[in-house]
Amino acid sequence: MNKYVRAQIAAAILAITGAAPAMAQDVIPYVVGFGGYSLGTQSGGGDVVSGTGFGGDFGSSAAYGGGLGVKIPVDNIAFRFDLTGNFNPSLGGDNHTGTLSDGTPVSAKVKASSDAYLATAYIDFDAGLPVVPFVGFGLGGAHKKIGTLVYSSPAGSFATVNGGNHEGVAWTGTVGATYTVIPHVEVDFAYRYIDAGTVNSGSTFTDLTNGSTQQLDSQISSRLQIHQFTAALRYLF
Repeated sequence: MNKYVRAQIAAAILAITGAAPAMAQDVIPYVVGFGGYSLGTQSGGGDVVSGTGFGGDFGSSAAYGGGLGVKIPVDNIAFRFDLTGNFNPSLGGDNHTGTLSDGTPVSAKVKASSDAYLATAYIDFDAGLPVVPFVGFGLGGAHKKIGTLVYSSPAGSFATVNGGNHEGVAWTGTVGATYTVIPHVEVDFAYRYIDAGTVNSGSTFTDLTNGSTQQLDSQISSRLQIHQFTAALRYLF
């Protein structure tokens, strides 16, 4: 790539990420794309019937995303900074459980999704191995969407609570390893933890037995945590 163009790309990404200045010839811009598998968990427990929480984890989803970044080699380590979109479109499931006042077990089926936009810094450690291990930490924002909750007992579906959308701060920690396939092309294998913040239902309860509705005192809420296992392809200019 033309050295002037490369320097301009690198300077723009460094300005956005707030990274420390570096000589343009020591800064290598890149594009990255990744795909894999996510598991959604929730913290805080709670009971989906009483409305104190979702009372279960959020199942699994495909995961994918990509973005732009820069790599700065310094002796036997390298610093990387990137801006990425991270998408988990099909979390959810029917393992959200609770109990009615008469002891009847109830489950709630719900679909969820989370889109995160993250600025992440990494350190690559070159120890002379075939792969280069790395760690990373990132911060950004997430948009979470909860679909309609459908409540069921052994006798069948009997109620719903409408879904909701919520934006908030997200942070991520990553560990993994990089393998150089050919010059300019690297492959990463990584585990990424994303704390996506709070997910909320809506506040309208509908009784399916008679069609009546009422407003809940508060939304059903839990904290969404995503465990992501991905492979990434990175091209360095």
